[in-house]
Amino acid sequence: MVCELAVLNRADGSAKWTQENTSVMAAVYGPRQAMQRKEDAEQAVIEVVFKPRSGIQGNKEKEYELIIRGALEALVQRGLFPRTSIMVVLQVVADGGSLLSVALNAACAALVDAGVPMSACFASVTCAVGAQQGELLVDPEENEEQAAQATVVCAFAVRYGLPADSSTAPPAQVDEGALIMHTWPGKGAAGTGAGAAGSDAAGKAAGSPDLGFSVDTLLDVLDVCRVGC
Repeated sequence: MVCELAVLNRADGSAKWTQENTSVMAAVYGPRQAMQRKEDAEQAVIEVVFKPRSGIQGNKEKEYELIIRGALEALVQRGLFPRTSIMVVLQVVADGGSLLSVALNAACAALVDAGVPMSACFASVTCAVGAQQGELLVDPEENEEQAAQATVVCAFAVRYGLPADSSTAPPAQVDEGALIMHTWPGKGAAGTGAGAAGSDAAGKAAGSPDLGFSVDTLLDVLDVCRVGC
């Protein structure tokens, strides 16, 4: 896992997050004056643009934009910048699996590089629910995601307290509850095909006929993802 900051000269903040065979470049522009038709008199507007490695945007990229924007809106202190916009542009460099988590982590790192105030940072982990009972794969590769019953993406807020003294790093505290959690069925899920739309896992877990795993499995996934963060 490699995180590089300040990789773009013309952006207010930027980062490149590489994890195994997946890499995403993130650039932050703003806070800057928002267009009149988009501005909010009380807080900053966050815009997210997700660009695939090649070709034009599809439904997956548009869905990722909504998920990432939701996470950023929850933590960026938008009230400090009324009538402005903060744009986060994400460019896929390579996709070998766990793409959304890598993009979320890149976005957070770029916001930190830009000095945008946030109530907390966040970290994201992907977990694939394997065909074998109890099989959970953290940061799965693309072929593992497709073969799994489902892929679960979680993000947790990470908060830092005051250091004990100047020679120590501030302790990190990962929130108990997930900031976001979304699931996608894989080819291994009975009755589903690859590429089905993502959904809120909390509403899809119990007795879900398409994802095919129990609430207990979902809780195990949450524990694994939280430890991974």
